[in-house]
Amino acid sequence: MATEKKVYRLFVRSIAGMGLALLMLLIVTLVGTTNALAASQPASIETLAAGPYAIDVSLSQNPPFADQPFDVIVRPQNSTLQLKGEVIAQPGLGTDATDLHTELSATGDNRGTLKSTIHIPVRGAWNIVIQLEGTRGVGRASIPVTVGAPGAMAPSLAWVIGTSPLVILAVFLWLQHRYRRSLITQLAKQ
Repeated sequence: MATEKKVYRLFVRSIAGMGLALLMLLIVTLVGTTNALAASQPASIETLAAGPYAIDVSLSQNPPFADQPFDVIVRPQNSTLQLKGEVIAQPGLGTDATDLHTELSATGDNRGTLKSTIHIPVRGAWNIVIQLEGTRGVGRASIPVTVGAPGAMAPSLAWVIGTSPLVILAVFLWLQHRYRRSLITQLAKQ
């Protein structure tokens, strides 16, 4: 009777330990995913000539995904310029959509940086047109992008979910092996 309680306690401890290990793995994966998504590094930076203005344009996602807003940041190479303008998302060939206009707003830094958030609802070929206006006149620059379908979930989370049955099976087999060994030990003592 005492050995059955011992085996049962050992079994419960093993299950609790493996459950805790799986929970920690899931937490570490989710924290890693969150930190990767929260990174403030732009996905791509291009230097363009928008008429008389030399600008650096950065996209927060490259390629951008449909139905997920992304930032377009325009930084003039000459920080003394006071620019204003808009970002126009124009559908490319084969993309059934209309032009999307968003205003560029100043970020308040001393470099004259402008920022706009775009939400493109249709996947396909698009041109991101930056139209600027300043003391030297009007200028336009264009960046071709291909808007993709949004991902269902982060790849790391998908791997954790996908491999969890294998981990559970391995734990189950390990516990069965330990239980069998304890039974054999008990029978040998009798």
